[in-house]
Amino acid sequence: MDLEPFIFSRDGYVVGMRAGSRPGSAAGGDTGPADGDVLLAQVNAFALRPLAMDEFVVFTMDLCHNQMDRHFSRFPDEELEKINRMVPGRPLMERHDLRGTLPRGTFFRSSLHNDEARQWLSVRPDVYVLRTPENESFILNIEGGVYRETSIGFSFRTPECAICGKDLRTCDHVPGRTYGDAVCHYVMRDVLEVLEGSVVPTGSQGTVFVPRPSNAQLLEAGSAGAGRSGALPLDAALEAGRQAFHRPVELWSKTVWADE
Repeated sequence: MDLEPFIFSRDGYVVGMRAGSRPGSAAGGDTGPADGDVLLAQVNAFALRPLAMDEFVVFTMDLCHNQMDRHFSRFPDEELEKINRMVPGRPLMERHDLRGTLPRGTFFRSSLHNDEARQWLSVRPDVYVLRTPENESFILNIEGGVYRETSIGFSFRTPECAICGKDLRTCDHVPGRTYGDAVCHYVMRDVLEVLEGSVVPTGSQGTVFVPRPSNAQLLEAGSAGAGRSGALPLDAALEAGRQAFHRPVELWSKTVWADE
């Protein structure tokens, strides 16, 4: 018999942000001096008119990864590669609300992030949000660490049982139960579509913001740093150094699953 595909959401977390005006106020990712021009071109590929750097803010986030989550599901690496290609052009929403609200931003590029220490692979896209009065509170809550968690809305065809390899809907294994030395979970196969990425109140992961240059710094460094690969202007470098020196130390415990 034919089985219907799933429409699903899976929690991730915001890992960084890049603000657009204040020197040293930014977060997240690896950039070079010329990245400001590249970023602007990539964002404007989705805009109906050319946008200036001070008209938007960019955030970087993890949407999904290849580890078993608290719902006892997991993406294989090859599905993450497919999702990574599908994310650009999709909307950033709030709480997966596709009926009552309009998008807050647009994902304009995505990459696969490999954390060898934790042996996980994640889809890590960048999203731009316009600096409009309607988005002011939304941006402030992300920058202030109030809106932390993210989640991906997608559809997939087959939940493959990790114990027997069959469609979980047709076998007798129960996700979360232990069979021998293996915990039953299902592997999400054949992703059909990425619907959106959302900011959500609570997820199953944690969060960390990664410092990165602001939009304005990227443009300034692109002109002042020509011929000095990776160099920031002196005042920006000093400000970045001061922020790094005064940044609180973060202590992390082992990952645990928390109820929403």
